[in-house]
Amino acid sequence: MDYKVADLSLADFGRTEITLAEHEMPG
Repeated sequence: MDYKVADLSLADFGRTEITLAEHEMPG
């Protein structure tokens, strides 16, 4: 999954989801 693509597609919401995902499932 490309985080850059998600960020460009969902903007702030995308970055929030990514941040939460990183904290919940690191690596």
